[in-house]
Amino acid sequence: MPAYCAVPTTPPPWPGVVVIHDITGMSHDLRAQADWLAGQGFLAVAPDLYYWSSRLGCLRTIMRDLGKRAGRSFDDIEAARTWLGEHAGCSGRIGVIGFCMGGGYALALAPDSGYSAASVNYGGCPSDAEDWLARRAPSSAASAVPTARPWAGRPASAWTGCSINTRCLTT
Repeated sequence: MPAYCAVPTTPPPWPGVVVIHDITGMSHDLRAQADWLAGQGFLAVAPDLYYWSSRLGCLRTIMRDLGKRAGRSFDDIEAARTWLGEHAGCSGRIGVIGFCMGGGYALALAPDSGYSAASVNYGGCPSDAEDWLARRAPSSAASAVPTARPWAGRPASAWTGCSINTRCLTT
C-alpha cells in the first residue's frame, strides 16, 4: 500500500500518528499536514486508501466500511498503525488524526483500537456513536468541538458518557 511518511528531525523515539485523508485522497495538503506533524516531533504516516481501484470504487467500499466500522479500508489503516509500531524510531505511542472522511475513521477508531489518542477534524458522526464511544478507553482522547458541524445537532448531555474532550498527545 502506498503511504507518505514524514520523519521528525529530532532524535528518536517519537510518538507515531496515522494521518487519514479526506475524500480528495493523497493530496498536497495531506502531505503538508504529515510534514507539520513531523515538525512537531511525530513520526507520521498517511496511507493512500485509494490505491487498489478507481476513486469511485474505493469510495463505495470506504462508505460501506465506515458504516460497519470494519473492512478493507480499516485493514489498510491497521497496516499503517502496525508499520508505525514496528518502526525502530517509534516510541510505541500511536495516535490517529483524520480530516472530513478521515475524521469519520478517527472517530470510529477511538474506541478499543489501540490508539493513544484520536483527533477528529470535521468527521461524520453516526447515529449510534453514543453507544460505542462510551466504550472508549479513558486514556484516549477525541479532539472535536461539540458546537461545530456535525456535532452541532446533538445536545451536550448526549456526550456525557463518551469522554469527548480535547487533550494533546505530546512528545
